[in-house]
Amino acid sequence: MKSMHNVKASEVMNENFPKVSKNDSIGSVRDFMEDKGLRAVVVVEGEVLEGAISYRELIRHVQYNESTKLGKVIHTPPEFDPENTLVELADLRVESGKKLLVYTEGDKLKGIVSDEEFLQACAEVEEFENYSTRNLASHELIEVFEDDPIDKARNLMLDKNISRLPVLDSEGDLVGVLRSTDLLKMLVSPESPRDSGSAPNRFDQGARAGEKESMSDIPVSEVYNPNPLTVEGFGDSKDAAEKMVEKNATDIIIVESGYPKAILTVKDYVDYLEDHSFQDMVLVNLVGLEVEEEKAAVHQKIAKQLRGSLGRKLKRPEELSMHVKKHDKDGKRHRYELITKLHSEYGMITTTVEAWDLLEAVDKALDELNTVVRKKKEKATQ
Repeated sequence: MKSMHNVKASEVMNENFPKVSKNDSIGSVRDFMEDKGLRAVVVVEGEVLEGAISYRELIRHVQYNESTKLGKVIHTPPEFDPENTLVELADLRVESGKKLLVYTEGDKLKGIVSDEEFLQACAEVEEFENYSTRNLASHELIEVFEDDPIDKARNLMLDKNISRLPVLDSEGDLVGVLRSTDLLKMLVSPESPRDSGSAPNRFDQGARAGEKESMSDIPVSEVYNPNPLTVEGFGDSKDAAEKMVEKNATDIIIVESGYPKAILTVKDYVDYLEDHSFQDMVLVNLVGLEVEEEKAAVHQKIAKQLRGSLGRKLKRPEELSMHVKKHDKDGKRHRYELITKLHSEYGMITTTVEAWDLLEAVDKALDELNTVVRKKKEKATQ
């Protein structure tokens, strides 16, 4: 197995990818994406890349501007280089906000990296072996009940920028999952002909009376997938990725006694990869933390700052060390003291902060570093 920093895009990309033509109707593209379970697809003219279209663009344009031609809906997908690492691919995906990356030679499309390629790569890199899904999965679940209307679920997905919702019964037990691709089944352009002999679905019948009213009448129970991929309790992240690849799934719900506790998606794997892109430019050294969950949480805080405001102020970061000390107070709570040192083009900067909560202390330490670096940078440019 290789490290995620050593896996090249040329090893990951798919050269035999699904595609649609720019002359296809929005309705036929919707059918294609629904059939293939795609959240984004490339649009081509022969071998020439015209763009890409995502499920969000389909949802918005099929719903509100049904006469729009496909060529006016597509976006320009971000391009990668075959020499990019898996971490750099993740960084490109997060920074662009697009789910599909492309590689072209001239104007000809040669390969793509989508959800499927990211997941297959994550199932084979060493960093996810023996790394608990507890640290990787999303614990703040947004759920719907099977009797909720479809428009509530759709609005939650769009407002919260998520692509799936666990579905619960009246007792609060998991009964399925509703994905963005499931919503596409309810959306069809009147301009798109159906297969001969096929009957219109309930949404088609109601659409003539108004989209809002019809979607309010349809419960989640008529659309959701009743067979979600699940696993009992937290486990190995590499095993979870392998299971998702085996089942051709982009998510797995972690349950305890039938109740969903967390959800692990391709996005969580991509975010982990992107969080570690800072390791290519700065060494991070943590001292005084033994609990893996605490280490992971602190690394994420540091990564976010180095990718964001603090990182943008530095040209030659070398090392960031954080020494965590716990002081017992009253025998009940810990008072955290953090001594943080940053080595960069501005020399060594040291800060010392205290707080009752570890992550609060980390935030304070990074904010202080950010302030000191900003002042030094301003002084240097005067």
